[in-house]
Amino acid sequence: MKMVFLTYKDSQDREVMKILEDLDIPAFTRWKDVQAKSRSGRPRMGTDVWPGLNYAITFAIEEETAKELLIRVREFNEGAKFEGIKAMYWTLDDTCWKE
Repeated sequence: MKMVFLTYKDSQDREVMKILEDLDIPAFTRWKDVQAKSRSGRPRMGTDVWPGLNYAITFAIEEETAKELLIRVREFNEGAKFEGIKAMYWTLDDTCWKE
């Protein structure tokens, strides 16, 4: 299993949700109104000086799905006029939750 973390502009939420739906990713945790500052692009701090905010989302998926997700994110980013989706994943050693 892989643990995935995505962060993106709040205005990109519809596109991100479509990617998750297309890949049959049924469960996730999403945070709204996330402040962000990256190496590229303007900070988004929800202030008059730095308007806008990010969303962050995390979920556990199989490795093959994680690879497909990164392909989809790269395709999205190539077509993005400004900033794209930031995506990363790492190995998830263990989990514990009640379905």
